[in-house]
Amino acid sequence: MHQTTATATVGSHVAVCPFPFSSHAALLLPIIHRLALSSPTTVFSFFSTPQSNKTLSSTCKHYLSQPNVRALDVADGVPEGYVFTGKHQEDIELFMKAGPVNLKKAVDTAVAETGRKVSCVLSDAFLWFVADIAKELDVPWVACWASGLNSLSAHVYTDLIRERIGN
Repeated sequence: MHQTTATATVGSHVAVCPFPFSSHAALLLPIIHRLALSSPTTVFSFFSTPQSNKTLSSTCKHYLSQPNVRALDVADGVPEGYVFTGKHQEDIELFMKAGPVNLKKAVDTAVAETGRKVSCVLSDAFLWFVADIAKELDVPWVACWASGLNSLSAHVYTDLIRERIGN
């Protein structure tokens, strides 16, 4: 028997994990909004840092207005009392180091709050560790690249660029 889209998605729960820096989360949010409109019985848990979610709630409020889209905070990885040294991208390094544990903890909390197991994980391709979370949950991982192709190429060829040009 063929299931309709509506019945196939009842009770679905998509964990959305954007890279919380620069414009990454803001680029992913309109995609999630469209998916949420087309699948109103699916819950979309949008995990980002408190600072990122605060910015999105003021600049992208419309995309968070769907009742089935929930913006949830993930710890930013900055230890309590930590004093930044001024090192370039220090905040990103702290987030990426703590990200696997903090994101898994946030996903577990969302599952408990909604009563729905995660059925798919969608993330920014920057967050490579989300593939491990999806594997642990035994659900599909969809990696998205919302930025331009030139930046993708630069990331793919970073080692070659550094080898030929330098840091």
